[in-house]
Amino acid sequence: MSKRLKKIFLSTFLPIFILLIAVFIFFIVKSTVRKELVLTFDADYYWTNKTYDDSLWFYEAVPAGFEYYLYIPPEYRNDRHNEEAKLPLIVTFHGSGDKYSSRGKFGRMLIAPEIQNVKKCAVLCLHARGDYFTNCYDVSLMIQNILMRNECIDKKCIIGFGHSQGAEFVVKLSCYEPALFKAVISGSGYYQPTMMELIKILPVRYWWKISKYDKGIYEQGYKTGRLLKRFCRGSVNIELESREHCWVESDDVDESTGQTFLQWYESVTK
Repeated sequence: MSKRLKKIFLSTFLPIFILLIAVFIFFIVKSTVRKELVLTFDADYYWTNKTYDDSLWFYEAVPAGFEYYLYIPPEYRNDRHNEEAKLPLIVTFHGSGDKYSSRGKFGRMLIAPEIQNVKKCAVLCLHARGDYFTNCYDVSLMIQNILMRNECIDKKCIIGFGHSQGAEFVVKLSCYEPALFKAVISGSGYYQPTMMELIKILPVRYWWKISKYDKGIYEQGYKTGRLLKRFCRGSVNIELESREHCWVESDDVDESTGQTFLQWYESVTK
């Protein structure tokens, strides 16, 4: 390279190159910081038209067509507007056609002492309006209005829990609204985020569990688990050699590190 060309390069192109690198680094660093969730009020999602309290769960339905069961730890059941409580919230997303058994499968596990003794939390078993979840905007709006009605919940610590199609949807929802979830728990999920979506969810932590024996699901989902573990700090990817269409359980262990699910949950809710 001649001295003249070298001088032109150093004076013109090198500063531009350095600026581009700086902008890229700034963008990546900014992407790893969670944005604050801004809640949007909508009367059809806020006000209930059916309610029932069985002393353990609040059943509620809204004009928008959603129904759900909400568990609040006993010491806060009659104090749902206590902002000082700052309870984490785990939101469950059932698989296709499985909404009426989701409270028994997932809700029962999440309100059990194994979870609650680590960190007391509220649990929301949300039912899809049809057989399965489809619309990210509607579901996000539903969760936001539940947060507004229950100020004891810490809106900065929402954890999504999904199984099968519900696991596919909760990861999709985390990509659509990255500020909604602090962490996501996926059992037998298969959503495949784009590169731009992956950048958006860098601050979110994932516990991803899938089985190699679950034909059709594993082939779609295993790459996602590996990507999330690599790029989303504090994320876990478990690929089982056996089992079939499994969900995440409280006694799960990441054999590669020895970390238990309860240890991971405790770290997320700190």
